[in-house]
Amino acid sequence: MAYSNSAYDFETFAPKRALEPQPEQKVFEPRIVRAPKKSFKQQKEEKLRYRNKFLRVMAVAVILFTLLGSRIYLQVSLTEKTRTLDRYNADIKVAQSENVALNNRLYEIMSLDTVEQKAVKDLHMVKRDASQIRYVEVDSADNMTDGVRVDE
Repeated sequence: MAYSNSAYDFETFAPKRALEPQPEQKVFEPRIVRAPKKSFKQQKEEKLRYRNKFLRVMAVAVILFTLLGSRIYLQVSLTEKTRTLDRYNADIKVAQSENVALNNRLYEIMSLDTVEQKAVKDLHMVKRDASQIRYVEVDSADNMTDGVRVDE
C-alpha cells in the first residue's frame, strides 16, 4: 500500500502571504492620430469630388435599373404576344378543319346523285326517258321532233 502525505499538507493552514508587487509593465495605449485640419478650399474641392462621384454612381444605377426594367417589360410583352399568337393559330386550325368539314358536307349535299335521290324519294319526281325529251331549235324554223334532234 502506498502512503501519500497529502493528508499532512500543513500549507493549507498556514497564513497566506501577501502577493509581492510585480514590476509595472508598459501597457499599450492607442495613440489617437487626428487628420490635419483642411482649409475651406480643400473641403469644398473634396465635397465637389464626392458629389461628382455620387452623381456618376447614381446615373449609372438609374441607367442600369432602366435597362433592367425595360428588359423585364419587353420579355413580359413578348410572352403575352406569343400566347396571343398561339391562341390565334389554334383558332385558325379549328376554322380550317371546320371549313374542310363544311366543304365535304356541301359536296355531299350538292352531288348529282344526292339531288337525284332527293327528287325521286322525297319529292316523288320521275326521271324522263329519252322518248319524253323534245328539242326545239330557235335559230331556224320551228322544227320539233320526238326525241331526236334534226340538223339541217
